[in-house]
Amino acid sequence: MAFLAVAFGAARGADENPQPAQPGSVATVVKQYHRLHYLVVTPDGPEDGGDFGPKTPGTKTSGIQEALHHAKVQRKDVYLVGGGFPEAFKGGVAYRLDETLHVPWMQQFRLDGGEYQIHYTPREGDAVVIDSQMNCRLKFGLVVTAADGAVVRIAPTSKGPDGFSCIVASTFEFNGMVGAGDVWGKSSDQKSTGLILDSSKGGISGNKIFINEINGCRRGIYVMQGCGNNTIEAQWIHLTNLAVQVGDTDRPNASGNRIMAGISGDIPKTTGLQVFGHHNTFVVDVFSADPGRGLVFEPPAHGNLVMSSNLAGGISNHAQKPTNRMITASSLGRDVPTPPVAASGADVVNCHPFLVEVRVLKPGKVSQWIETDPEGKARVFDGPLTTGQTFTLNPGDRVRFSYQEAPSWYWKGLF
Repeated sequence: MAFLAVAFGAARGADENPQPAQPGSVATVVKQYHRLHYLVVTPDGPEDGGDFGPKTPGTKTSGIQEALHHAKVQRKDVYLVGGGFPEAFKGGVAYRLDETLHVPWMQQFRLDGGEYQIHYTPREGDAVVIDSQMNCRLKFGLVVTAADGAVVRIAPTSKGPDGFSCIVASTFEFNGMVGAGDVWGKSSDQKSTGLILDSSKGGISGNKIFINEINGCRRGIYVMQGCGNNTIEAQWIHLTNLAVQVGDTDRPNASGNRIMAGISGDIPKTTGLQVFGHHNTFVVDVFSADPGRGLVFEPPAHGNLVMSSNLAGGISNHAQKPTNRMITASSLGRDVPTPPVAASGADVVNCHPFLVEVRVLKPGKVSQWIETDPEGKARVFDGPLTTGQTFTLNPGDRVRFSYQEAPSWYWKGLF
């Protein structure tokens, strides 16, 4: 792998006449991080002075897998040297993966580095898989895959930290995740999943995950059942068919997570946010999505809170338990459909994920009305309605009238 000698100090003088390390050279970085008890992966390591790198004998991961193994044995941290582009599309530091990079279980470990690219070259499998972690900090550059699997799969499998299979109280940072799809917006059928939080063999809880960009994926972020109390922030998810999915039909119980994302599909066949889980909090801006696909509450979804200033595509609400709530800067107002008044003694439920104002148009002949919340707590009002009277219904609230002559009403969404 060729890199600019000026940028990385790869050129060496004769052994009998060594040159002092210059600021910004590989030797300077290696020396600095050795003092901090790091093992250092360098662009041409170990030939350029790094501990590991693409020239590590027998490596299929540019020396990164070997560095992680030795760091675990020697109780050290790891630093990956990076470097920016001197011109468009040329010269950035890149580490090639010819097989999946596995981050072993760690406790109180730090993976650090500059800005670099990791290129996964196989046509199948996951690019990076992260095993159990506890109280760790892992910082990656831009991870790119040529396969239809995950760019990054966070999946605890080993019983390591304190004897548990888990990922807990750890921080993960990624400059970007690029799938095997079309990054120029020419295709609407993308490939790969950017980030999978895979809790099938161990819990994932109490972590913070930050991603600058997800691009060219079929699915951007997938949070599986068993993931809870995590904070996930994705600055920009674009050219991706499904930006964020929380839970799924058969395993919906992903809960208590906080997810912030900026989403622009920018291609046909796109969905912003698809929610199967419960009691999650979302702060999202969806700038482009297919009609009805900006926000989708699937049947198991309940108790979720979504806040949005932009919600292109609008909402599809299939929730069986209508207790999800949405707060947005744009009001649907008079576009909310008004349901018919039910038969005397029968309930009408606010199935919308937002507060509605109910205005009485004609009072009819009502003798009693009852409001009941989703937990079954009822409030009884004895007496008639009046023209122009208003009351509000939260998501999941229901109301019934006892009457001889039916009233008429009008519903308005409140945001």
